[in-house]
Amino acid sequence: MADAPTTLRELLRSDLPRLYAFAFNMCGNRDEALAALRTLVVDAKAQETKVMGAAKPADELLGLLARGLEESLGRKSEYTFEGLDEVLRSDITRPIDLSSGGALGNDPVKLHVMLWELKRTCLTATLCCLPPGVRVSFVLTDLLGYGPVEAAELLGIKESAYRVRLTRARKRVEDYLTPRCTHVDNQNPCTCTGRLLIAIEANFVREPPHRGDIPHEPHDADGPRRDMGSLYRSLPMVQLVDAELASLLA
Repeated sequence: MADAPTTLRELLRSDLPRLYAFAFNMCGNRDEALAALRTLVVDAKAQETKVMGAAKPADELLGLLARGLEESLGRKSEYTFEGLDEVLRSDITRPIDLSSGGALGNDPVKLHVMLWELKRTCLTATLCCLPPGVRVSFVLTDLLGYGPVEAAELLGIKESAYRVRLTRARKRVEDYLTPRCTHVDNQNPCTCTGRLLIAIEANFVREPPHRGDIPHEPHDADGPRRDMGSLYRSLPMVQLVDAELASLLA
């Protein structure tokens, strides 16, 4: 078992990858997640004594990031459920034909990468349709595994208020995805293969900056998942590249 970090730099080095994934789920894109970590590093340095003196410094750091994001993102959500439908479901399904070249460049590896990226982008955008204060409850509990008591403590709110947020988050995500997404029910109409070209043309999904967090298995290999928490936990966690981590620690 590795020794616990004894300095703020050690703590940041070990926890920034996890915090990056948390920020990505809150912000919906990599650039904003990275910007949130830059702010966190500044805030953590200003509160170094408090962070390192906490019973669980890693949780203190996560709480600092979660509260900061909830405040900076405000009460409104960047996406809307109606807006997602307009982007992804306003056009007919387009079959993928690699022989025609186009956006996928006749490249089966790129197709594999883009299908994974669409799945991750679409499900994360669905989360980002929720108000930030509601969204954070789903991310903390259903993705990171924090119970309502400890998650409420991280956010500095009452447990009862947190449970209301969590119930609302789960219901709204389930209500949206259950009749639409093939990853919930393979009889549903919205499939990644059918919507990929539409999503690329709409600039909704872009090729990721690296392929280190793209699994080797097909994006639909594990079949449908009706439990929303299980579905989101099955997504590959976005990863910081070494240069980004070094820049944050500099």
